[in-house]
Amino acid sequence: MNTFRITWKNSGAETEASIEPGLTLAQHLYMAGAFQGRPLCSGAGRCGLCRVRFLAQAPEPLPEEREILSSARLDEGGRLSCRRPPQPGSKVEVSRGPGTPDQPGALPDAPAGTFLGIDLGTTSVHWRCLSRTGRLSGSFLNEQLGAGSEVMSRLALARVPLGAARLREAVVRMVRGVLAETGAVPGSICLAGNTCMTYLALGLDVSGLARAPYRLDWPGGGKARLDGGLPEVYIPPLLAPFVGGDVSAGIAALEFSARPPVPPYLLADLGTNGEFALALPDGRVLVASVPMGPALEGVGMANGMMAGPGATVAYGVSPAGLAPVPYVGAYKDGEPPRALGKGGQGGLDAAVLGSSPRAPIRGVCGTGYVSLLARLLALGVVDASGRFAPEAASPLAARVLSGLARGQGQPSLDLGGGLRLYATDVEALLKVKAAYASAVAILLDEAGLDFSSLTGVLLAGALGEHVQAADLEALGFFPPGGAARVRAVGNTSLEGACLAAAREDVRRWLAELPGRTRLVDVVSRPDFQQIYMDSMRFSHVR
Repeated sequence: MNTFRITWKNSGAETEASIEPGLTLAQHLYMAGAFQGRPLCSGAGRCGLCRVRFLAQAPEPLPEEREILSSARLDEGGRLSCRRPPQPGSKVEVSRGPGTPDQPGALPDAPAGTFLGIDLGTTSVHWRCLSRTGRLSGSFLNEQLGAGSEVMSRLALARVPLGAARLREAVVRMVRGVLAETGAVPGSICLAGNTCMTYLALGLDVSGLARAPYRLDWPGGGKARLDGGLPEVYIPPLLAPFVGGDVSAGIAALEFSARPPVPPYLLADLGTNGEFALALPDGRVLVASVPMGPALEGVGMANGMMAGPGATVAYGVSPAGLAPVPYVGAYKDGEPPRALGKGGQGGLDAAVLGSSPRAPIRGVCGTGYVSLLARLLALGVVDASGRFAPEAASPLAARVLSGLARGQGQPSLDLGGGLRLYATDVEALLKVKAAYASAVAILLDEAGLDFSSLTGVLLAGALGEHVQAADLEALGFFPPGGAARVRAVGNTSLEGACLAAAREDVRRWLAELPGRTRLVDVVSRPDFQQIYMDSMRFSHVR
């Protein structure tokens, strides 16, 4: 069997690894314990976080590597491990060795009436523990990010037994960490996640999700065991191969809320995989999913990063040009950061434009890119097709366009602070908009509705909570005036998971949901490609 060697820079230890056909060097390194918990761009060759140094048999640099890595780093053997398979007989050096996380010891049972909801997201994990005496909650990055930022890279890794085991171990480790935080084992636990995350957590066969025709071998809606040392967890119904328990829990959260929305309404979770549920007045629910890529999470963009210290979360416009708005604190209990207030230019508080960040700005998060493109469209710096304008429409636009240059084989715009917006970044966001618009158009068509028929568009998840609906409208996600129908509903997956953990009536309601739910396979529609291409504009086309 072909092998290669890994040298761990921090310890000097060496590991011999077998080569699995069809997997990248980055995926092999994840299985060996590298990149754990690091947000990567899933092989797009943009973030540079997977770089390694070849100590022997360094391959010829690829064009993508010449764009990301300096000449000095290339000369010393630096390469991007996501862009190539491992070479038999080669030796690579990675910056740190595999960790051995502390495992919590045995925990007592919590008092009766203690419930735990866990939202197992592709990017992050959120949890909330409820008891008669109060509640605890927290969130952290999904450790599986080291295997790539989106589900398909993880499904590819799960084809290999060691890869599947590593991915499941990550979930077990995370759940154990949550239980350690609570200090006791709750009487009831609900784990809500998309179908792929759920299958990986339970160690189920993912072959039905990894290639077409996709199939759902286990539909959820019952209890399952993550690991022999952990208690059973309730899994909400998995409604389709790519519409999971996070969506069914989200619908339950809405229906059991103090003021349930009136159908027809659209629930949209805009993540790496866009998931949609269209609730109809007769009780039926149409669901759909569409790949959107990680751009809305700031992953895979040239200067992208997740929201946190050092991130630009939005852009305003001042007489001097673009005004970046820094991240100013953690999101707490669904409250948006101060930088995303209601007033000021572009929906921002004037007081925070140009405010000093708590950490030097290092990149732009997903909401920052949405806000940036909305500002550039309004200025005429970028047109509806996503191209940079050849000439300025105003003195202010001229000031912004003065930072336009060509590098790395494409146009890019200076954003200040060493950050640039590349044409490929604009294209990535345009593809997200086209995927969203196509899915919604086809869902509405299947129901015989138009956008004006909807009582509301309910945006779930972190992006929906913190993005400005007016910015999404400006980019063509909604028709003119459509932002007025948009409402952020927070983490409905976590809310529904807590309800399902605590209430038998919610679990009974969820058990009936699949019987009145129908999957709309938007990608297989004969007109999908045409609708998608028509939607590749920063304007509403249907």
